[in-house]
Parts: sequence; C-alpha cells; structure tokens
Amino acid sequence: MNDIDTLLSIMENSTRRAILKKLLMEESYGLEISKSLGISQQAINKQLEILEHANLILSMGVTPSSIGPPRKVYRPTGFSTLVIDYTPTFIQVSKFDLAEKNEPSIQNEVSIERIKEINEKMDALMKERQSLVEEKNNIIQILRKNVVERVKEGFIRQILVEYLETLNEDEVSRTTGIPVEIVGKIVDDFLG
Repeated sequence: MNDIDTLLSIMENSTRRAILKKLLMEESYGLEISKSLGISQQAINKQLEILEHANLILSMGVTPSSIGPPRKVYRPTGFSTLVIDYTPTFIQVSKFDLAEKNEPSIQNEVSIERIKEINEKMDALMKERQSLVEEKNNIIQILRKNVVERVKEGFIRQILVEYLETLNEDEVSRTTGIPVEIVGKIVDDFLG
C-alpha cells in the first residue's frame, strides 16, 4: 500500500479520526482518550498502534501514573492535504505534505477575520480548481474519443487511454509492463 492508500484507509475509520481530532486539541494517552471517546481502552490502543505505524501520531514518551504503570503519551504528526478528483475520464489522488510548526508565527494578522479571509481565498481557489478539472475532463473526453475512432489496435489504444488519465509515461510503463521508450513513441506518434 502506498502513502496515499494508507492515509485514505486510516481516515475512513471514524474512531481513528476521533482520536486524531482529540490529539489535535492536546497530547494524550490511551486511557484518557478511551474515557473521552467512550471506547474501550483495548480498542483505542489498537487504533493508536495503527496511527503510530502510519506516522500520523508520535509517542512523546511516558508520563508517570500514581494508580498504575506509566502511560505512553501521543501527539499528532504527518500533517497533509489530500485532494481527490473523480471525473468521467480520470481519477487522481494527490497528497501534499504540510509543514509541521510547533509555534505559530505572528508575522501575519492573528484573528478570526484573518481565518475568514483565508477560508474565502481557499474557497475561491477550489472553485477555480473545479473549473480547471472540468476543462481537463472535457479535453480528455475529446482526445479519448479521437483515440477510439483512430486507433484500431486495442493494446495501443489502452496505452493511449492510460496516458491520457495520468499524463505520465513512467506510470503507463509500470502498469502495462511496456518499456517507457515504447510508451513514449506511441504517445508521440498518436498524440504528439
């Protein structure tokens, strides 16, 4: 499983998301998370192990306990933005790692208004991105139709259609088992 598949698998589980959300508020340990979420400590510990293995949380060491063994304390890590495009012509999943800063920078304005301004900019960017994804989809549909009409050999058609989805000769080579040089020549001959 690759990095994106692992992240998708982790995030589909509501318990793991709840644990991560709790840890975003404060560092914590299994028993405290268990009590807070109303889930058995055994189940929480299993999910903590999965999250730690996926590098989404990090053990900060242990804290002593007056009523039992020391407790392993966790904090979140491995932050990222995940973008999924699902269109009639392609599926694309992209992961963008985020910088991990412990102390917020006070160079910019710090206020609710600034957060609202950032949200508005992000919304505008997403709308622009949506338009670009729709345009990309339309272009791929036209090119794919041309490939289907012009290319009679099923194997070459498959290479071209896969290339239109990924725009990556190496990826097409890997999935089809065809050397990248041949994939490149086919792409140049028919789409170049």
